[in-house]
Parts: sequence; structure tokens; C-alpha cells
Amino acid sequence: MPLASHFHALLLALVFLLSSFHAGVASPSCGGEAQGCRAAEDERALDMLADQEDEEAAELEVQLLQTQLTTQRTAVVEQANRSDNATGETVAKDQQGDDHVISLDHAGRVCMLCNKPLPDRIGSRQYTEFRTDCGSKSSPTGPSAEDMARPTVELWQRGSQAAAASNGFCELNFAKSCADAVANKDYLYWPKSLDLNHASLSSNVPWNKRYCQLNGFLEQSVAMLQHNFTAMQQKAQEQCNTKYAKHGIEKLTFLDMLELSKHEDAEKLSLEEAERMAAWNCAMGDLGCDMAMCAYSFCVQPSGKTGLYSECQGWDPVAGMPF
Repeated sequence: MPLASHFHALLLALVFLLSSFHAGVASPSCGGEAQGCRAAEDERALDMLADQEDEEAAELEVQLLQTQLTTQRTAVVEQANRSDNATGETVAKDQQGDDHVISLDHAGRVCMLCNKPLPDRIGSRQYTEFRTDCGSKSSPTGPSAEDMARPTVELWQRGSQAAAASNGFCELNFAKSCADAVANKDYLYWPKSLDLNHASLSSNVPWNKRYCQLNGFLEQSVAMLQHNFTAMQQKAQEQCNTKYAKHGIEKLTFLDMLELSKHEDAEKLSLEEAERMAAWNCAMGDLGCDMAMCAYSFCVQPSGKTGLYSECQGWDPVAGMPF
């Protein structure tokens, strides 16, 4: 998941630009009272205005996102209708279709970033798990406004027996390939399902590079774990329990993720914001997918710049980044 991971957030950020609405708020008169009264009233008025703007911006985010999902879903359905019905194939099964970001699952629910690994990245590896029990929090138009505003950890049954087999990526059908990566016990399943040079993803690359770099996911200690599912999972959980715990993992929402990913200029992404995005992945149930995405896709070049794929010496589409 940027799914971005991730990463997963920036993809949705491209769907819309946040807008702010300003409404006048009348300040009660202090009459003949002291100047301190007026200052207090002005401060309260500004607080009310800020709260109102936050609520309106959040509502607009949801509306625009759902509109975009509906539009994308219509395009996917039309593509499915144009396919040969005699084959019994659907767009959800044709994971390498024209739309690299949004598809429909087997139940007709929106699924974002749900592709299988690209054929030239599989090698001799056989992936046998492709979950069909996900999407409980999705719909034909995507996640609901209510679910996007709820703490992410509440969207999957944390603490229950079912939680061990689920996470937010699965329940939301968002970066669902991360859930499939866990099912296959291979975190590289996730980055191998993403072509960051694809037209729908390439503009996100600068943001992803900075996100990975700021979080330390390009360090050799992480790259060394890309082929070790158990060790990467343990490392990711350790990071969630320590480094990222200060960011209020239990309270982060889908809308927080959208807000964090709205930067048009990747260089403006701060360390605080990058860490909060990683913390959101912890809230979704697994930071390992993003760590693996960074380790597989990017490297720090001798010049100090961050390279992508073949820009990195020794990168291999099957083996990933050398270490």
C-alpha cells in the first residue's frame, strides 16, 4: 500500500486537490469591556472558523474521492462489458488491464492497487494465494464517508481471532496486493505488482523517493530483509511499536492519510509527515509492504540521489535491489 504505502496515499492524492472554504463568523460584541475580552472573542471566532473549514474540507475530500471512484468504476465496467463474455473473464481477474490503479473485485466492489506481480518479475516463484475474502469495507463506489473518517484500526477486527488473517488493506480493498503479499509470505509481491514507470504512477515517484529516504527504508539493514518475510515482518512491527508509536497510530484515519499525501512538491514532505504516513501503514496493520516497496524499487546512488529500478546498479526485476 504506498499502498502506499504508502505510497498508497499519494495515488489517491492525485485524484483531487484539497479546497478551503471561508465563511464569515460574527464576533459577539464586548461592549464597553476591557480589550482582553475582545481578544478572547476574536480567538474563539478564529477557532470556530478553523473548525468549520476543517469539517468542510474533510467533507469535500470524501465527495471528490467518491466521485472519482464512481467515474473510474464506470470506466472499468465499460471495459469489462467490451470484453469477450464467452471467456468468463472480468476486469478484476485481468489484473494487468489499462487501469493500473483501480479495478473491481469478484463482487463488483472497487479495489485500488490490487494487481498481481508483473510477469517479468516473478521468475520461478509461484504465488498461489489471491484473497477473495477482502473488501468488507468497500462497495461499488469505494469506502464509505463514515469509514474514511473512522480510526483506521477500527476498520479491521483488531484483537479478534479474525484479525490475525486480516488487515486494513484487505478490508478496505485498498492496496489489497499488500494483503496478498502477506498471504503468500513474500512482501516483494507488493512492489512487484506496481510499475512505478506506468503513466498512472510515474508522477508519484519523487514523493515516494522522499518518503522512503526520510523513513530510513533505503538503508542496507532494510534492503537485506526484502527476501526474508519473517524478519521483515518483525522489523516492521518493531518500528510500529517504537519509532512510530508517538504518532497516535490508534487515532489515524483514511482522511489523515489523504491530507498527508496532498503535496504537489515532494521536497515539501517533512520528516514528521513521512513518519505519520508510515504510522498510518502501521494502523492499517502492516508496515512491511511499504518497507519492501522502498527496498525493492529505490536505491541511494553514489551521487547521493535516489534512483529507481534500472537507475540502480545491479537491480533485477526478479531479485530486486542488490545489498
